[in-house]
Amino acid sequence: MTGDYTCHVLSHPFPESFVQWYPYTKAEVLGEDSPWLRWLRGVLAGPIAGVSDRMVAARREATGEWVGVVWLSVPHTCPELAHFGWFLVDDSCRGTGVGGRIIDTCLDTLAAEGVRMVMLPTQLGNERAIGMYYRRGWELSLVDPHGGVWMVREPARFYREYFTPDPAAPIDAGPPQPADFVALDYLLSRPAAPIRLLPLGLAGNRRFISFTHDWESAEHSVARQGGRPMALAVAAPTDEGPWLDVFGLDRRAMAVAMRALLGRVEGGYAQVAAGDALRRGALEDAGLRLQSSEEREIAGAAMGLCRYVV
Repeated sequence: MTGDYTCHVLSHPFPESFVQWYPYTKAEVLGEDSPWLRWLRGVLAGPIAGVSDRMVAARREATGEWVGVVWLSVPHTCPELAHFGWFLVDDSCRGTGVGGRIIDTCLDTLAAEGVRMVMLPTQLGNERAIGMYYRRGWELSLVDPHGGVWMVREPARFYREYFTPDPAAPIDAGPPQPADFVALDYLLSRPAAPIRLLPLGLAGNRRFISFTHDWESAEHSVARQGGRPMALAVAAPTDEGPWLDVFGLDRRAMAVAMRALLGRVEGGYAQVAAGDALRRGALEDAGLRLQSSEEREIAGAAMGLCRYVV
């Protein structure tokens, strides 16, 4: 490694010196109420069921100081996927090649394990990191209005193939599990409809799924095939009753997720873009019926909306 730095792939139990240094478990860095703070403290405390969490970290050998890190998370049910996040290089090491070496170590480690798709969130203003990502094969996937972005590194067309279920195999559904989170983030990191009116803002760099969403604020159902998440259905409470929505790439999987959800909630309605044939079809397959249609202005553009009810 450049200069006097070495790179280390750390897993449970993490070295005490690393645990004491790791910035993202300090309240003054993220804020005591940050859901990421709670999750990352849990990652360091012990293994999370269904997930392999590791830290790829750089250390200055002369002093033993940790100077850079990135977190890797791979779900056991989807071992081809990885979440890459919380990349940090100490200011004293900028321009030394330490950051690039951390990333290359991550990619080499994941490739040796068969990981083919690596997802990361960042900000458009983080130009130095984005440049390193681009040079190593990541591409922008989705940008939200606040400047947050998803970037993905994967074989061409693999995303759609991966999240399209085998038509001959069964699909089941149930509440979300920790092993679902990385796959659901990956599934949600793409625009896949003319408009997505998901009630909880499940788009872009809102980091809804993988580790920070308040799962208690609504009911959720995940459709899976062979343990691999294929669709997510949500019922969020409103004054009018449960606001329903569903997301996935496959109509059958979406309908399975929604039917399972409807078995746990009473009533409900969904609002869907008139041109979103996939979501409309999945809702109808799950037993919802079209109640009304209207034109509404959304983000300055006229949009046809369809209201479905249970």
